[in-house]
Amino acid sequence: MKGRFTVNPFNELGLTPSEGADLEALVETIVAASIARYETFVFKEHGRVDADHWKVVKSRDSIHVYLERTNGPSRMIPQVSAVAPNLSSLLCFGTATGRMEDMMFGVINPTLETMRIKASYVDDISGAAVLSTISEPSLEEPFKSLVVKWMEIDLPLQSIGLVHNRDYIYVEATNFVHLSNGTQVGYHIMHSVSFPETHDLPGRVRANMSVCSIFRQVRPNSCEIYVTGLVDPGGDMIRKVMVPSMATALLSALKYAHCGQMKKLAWMLEKRYQEAKELGAPNRELICVICASSITSRKLGDFGKSDDTCKLCFGLLKRSNKDSCRRSSTSTNPFLGKKRSFTVDYGFHYVDCQLS
Repeated sequence: MKGRFTVNPFNELGLTPSEGADLEALVETIVAASIARYETFVFKEHGRVDADHWKVVKSRDSIHVYLERTNGPSRMIPQVSAVAPNLSSLLCFGTATGRMEDMMFGVINPTLETMRIKASYVDDISGAAVLSTISEPSLEEPFKSLVVKWMEIDLPLQSIGLVHNRDYIYVEATNFVHLSNGTQVGYHIMHSVSFPETHDLPGRVRANMSVCSIFRQVRPNSCEIYVTGLVDPGGDMIRKVMVPSMATALLSALKYAHCGQMKKLAWMLEKRYQEAKELGAPNRELICVICASSITSRKLGDFGKSDDTCKLCFGLLKRSNKDSCRRSSTSTNPFLGKKRSFTVDYGFHYVDCQLS
């Protein structure tokens, strides 16, 4: 990531209430069509991908990305608006470790700061900016957002000048909905739009896309991921380069749950440190908070280091019971989340720290 997360590169995009309502209606149409297709695929077709119609282009763990073999109208992607002819149709399906709520928390990024943090963990885009905010998360609907954005994706060979990067103007939406059987699923939509203010930028080629991701909890720690997408690479010659790049971006969904967990952990750390500033850090017994074994003495440089305590509850830890994680913070880097190392204890004590 090159630190290209900036303020709006265009003139102010002042959307009218009518334009905002039109975008909301567009998202509702895409969601309805995508949910209908997902239910057909999962419950009637039993999640089987037709190998005669789709070919695998990339795989990672238990998730596969497919490219449609035919050149005709896509049978998998809801045609809610024609953004360009000769689009490449992509399908991504599989399962990832994690909870649906963590995935959605990792996905949602309605502000420039949260975009930077998400990109530092997921590494799915190269640069981006928020152009207009229509709907932000609230206490009542913490996962609902509707934002107009610009993003750029680096392409192979771009650095030596053989191709230009592709950029996109798109509406991004997230929320929860229910299937016809009452099951709750999360969705994430990115759909290309255009405004008079969003002119082409130097050194980039404007491309188009329509991508809808659906997340469903299928086991306590396993989430099903279903993504359908139409991609206009901005020229036939670049298609062979662009499609693998988009497939890699779709596979980044495997990192969403981890991103969500790290965002929650960062919030808890900030909360605990604010409490410690006001009340002071609590005095702890000389026992390990994981195994409860006594810590009778400290060797120089052993428990004197700050990374020998849990950063959530400030309890002491044996070195064998530490788990070093990395979280991203934008407080020291205005362009991109900078990763810092810190220590938390793992297992059930991590849950206890959240509940205490």
